[in-house]
Amino acid sequence: MSLVLSPEEFRVLDGLRFAPRKSFSGRVRGERLTKKKGISIEFADYREYSEGDDLRHLDWNVLARLQTPMMKTYQDEEDLAVYVVVDLSPSMDFGEPSKLTVGRQLACMFGYIGLCNQDAIYPATLPMVANPIKGISGVGAGLRGRSSYPALARWTTTLQPARGNSLAMSLREFATARLRQGLVILITDSLDPDAPSLVRSLGGRGHELCMVQVLTPEEIDPDVEGDLRLLDAETDAVVEITANSLALEGYKKNLNAHLAAINEACRRIGGRYTLVRTDESLVNLFKERLRREGWFAT
Repeated sequence: MSLVLSPEEFRVLDGLRFAPRKSFSGRVRGERLTKKKGISIEFADYREYSEGDDLRHLDWNVLARLQTPMMKTYQDEEDLAVYVVVDLSPSMDFGEPSKLTVGRQLACMFGYIGLCNQDAIYPATLPMVANPIKGISGVGAGLRGRSSYPALARWTTTLQPARGNSLAMSLREFATARLRQGLVILITDSLDPDAPSLVRSLGGRGHELCMVQVLTPEEIDPDVEGDLRLLDAETDAVVEITANSLALEGYKKNLNAHLAAINEACRRIGGRYTLVRTDESLVNLFKERLRREGWFAT
């Protein structure tokens, strides 16, 4: 079975932990300290060790006496709900590698970080199509622990472009779903003109959004010229243009304005935004840029 990620990528991700700006109520004890005031850090109970647990909470005295690994839990530890959402719009099937191929890798990388820290990882897609994990539609069942990573990897390998609602409509459907509040990691090319307004709706539902916009080098800086016949991957509409310097300058201006609007919308709701090129190193993305921008605590 393919684990999607390389050994180098696993090594870079080990030790990282999500650093949400908001505080969310957990459903089960996890490995994350809540920001709620009035709750002291007090020992609560023991539980058996499971693969992927943080060894800092292992009771070494119990291990020495009983030869049984037991983990300490605390009253103010809670799990974090993390929705790993992958855009399956037909436009994601563009590029070499395709944006969806990179999206699958990103979903595995973000999911692995949460699983290693006992966060609850909920796989999801836009549009909210049937989910292979336990047959749940739209949003998959919560996964926890490092041992759940193979299930997450298998899920990403099943993802294929799907026609359906526009990205804006799919985001609206996700935002209005009765989901537990948490961290939403949205992996998308986000080329829908209405995307910035829908970003704000996610914040209004109490989620914290981390948007990862994936674009190809050709989309960011197209190197084309002459008379072209363009086919819209979403609607099959055909547009004929003459790609000259003036047209390309207008395209780049509109694209930069769109990216700036999305970035500003994320900032206004307290979320995060980053642009990922399909030809860039994901190892460097996680090891350097996202850590520097505060996406993770170590």
